[in-house]
Amino acid sequence: MSQSTQIRAMDDYFHSLLLEEEEAAALELEPTPEPRRLVAVETRVTPRPYFEEPERRERLAELLSQVGQVQEEMEAITHQEVQSLAIEAEEVAVAPVVAPPVSDVVETTSVAEETAFESESEAAQWQNIEPGSEFQALFFDVSGVTFAVPLSELGGIHRISEVTSIFGQAPWFSGLMTMREEKLKVVDTALWVMPDNPHTDMPPYHYLITLGDSNWGLSCHYLKGTERLHYDQVKWRHQEGKRPWLAGMVKEKKCALLHVDELLRLLERGVNIEGR
Repeated sequence: MSQSTQIRAMDDYFHSLLLEEEEAAALELEPTPEPRRLVAVETRVTPRPYFEEPERRERLAELLSQVGQVQEEMEAITHQEVQSLAIEAEEVAVAPVVAPPVSDVVETTSVAEETAFESESEAAQWQNIEPGSEFQALFFDVSGVTFAVPLSELGGIHRISEVTSIFGQAPWFSGLMTMREEKLKVVDTALWVMPDNPHTDMPPYHYLITLGDSNWGLSCHYLKGTERLHYDQVKWRHQEGKRPWLAGMVKEKKCALLHVDELLRLLERGVNIEGR
């Protein structure tokens, strides 16, 4: 399969992800009668505007300028080795975990068990990201396929250097890369996303994009820059489906917007995007 045919096939594949799940949702059985409901207080966390805190706004401005500098260097010396680049990781504000309310009086053991079961189910329920009415996203290229990640979920960008392989790991796990005394886990993104496709003629990766405050990083070939997206420019998913790592599709660019928290869960489990 030629590279251009492979790229077109992957574009069609990612474009059909949401359509496939919408068709599956339409075939679901009619809802069963609503069971006896317990009194519960629903806790809603209102998404905070992306550029609310001045300190965070300054950090993002610095990150954006550094990403732009990388692109300028790549355009100026297309066929030469790009000088080493390291972008300091943005501190991502972590929302406090709100514990579910507990009743002061428990009448029977069965009621207590049922309440605990419902609380666990709610805690495990899949939730999509809430970036606000508009947000910045970083676009990057992996073997000709474009991906996007919210800038608020970006840990940092590093020039890929020496990677030490680890015996007995998954094929998509390239190994460890040391950066400022921190060992980063390097993912072969093409192999992780497209495990059944041959990647023998693939060029070497140039950059490592670290996710959140973890030490996991996605390898990529090129940075395609950042863009401010409005909420309605993304076709958002509203249920977990078979692809919890997919937050939605950027309509105009027809590329996947990554759900970083769910992606990290898959990486920690040692499985690829297909769960194997």
